[in-house]
Amino acid sequence: MKINKEELPKKILFIAMSIFLVSQSYNLLLNVSYTSGKSWGYLFLAAWIITLFITGIFAFAVFALPVERLLPKSYYTVRQPKQLKKWCKTLKIEWFRKALLATLWRSKSQRDKYFNGRLDGIENLELQSKKSEFGHILPFIIINLVCVYFLIFGYFRLTLLTLIINIIGNFYPVLLQRHHRMRIAILKRRYKKK
Repeated sequence: MKINKEELPKKILFIAMSIFLVSQSYNLLLNVSYTSGKSWGYLFLAAWIITLFITGIFAFAVFALPVERLLPKSYYTVRQPKQLKKWCKTLKIEWFRKALLATLWRSKSQRDKYFNGRLDGIENLELQSKKSEFGHILPFIIINLVCVYFLIFGYFRLTLLTLIINIIGNFYPVLLQRHHRMRIAILKRRYKKK
């Protein structure tokens, strides 16, 4: 892997942030008893911070390193596109995508970093979708395990809120990225025929 010297400080910062979030997440989980008897608003904030920190660990790692390669190439292949389409339609992934474009991804320059709108940008879009999916699938699994941990100790309301935030913040992005790659595969096949 060739390292760009200009990007090295940024990569080091992202790795440091990832390590920092590991320690902060660990501390939050060790001290989960602070949520006992708190209001729904307080619990929502706690669930949101827990989800944000654990997801952030992987988000910063994805920006710094090619960690998406830790999963086999076969994982990223969409094997049942019809089933995926059905799930995306049922779960209203299009609404989620529009909400992202109206808020977090409103900036055209930010979207252009992922796809420049030209044929040569398709490879970068596919790579970015893999990075994004990796940055959400592992946190989704880990946070579900955290929810089991919460259940064991009787934090039912915190479990419910954490689960809801995890589904919206991690599961929906995974489905969206898989949907993107399904569409990218169609485009690639179409252009190979020409």
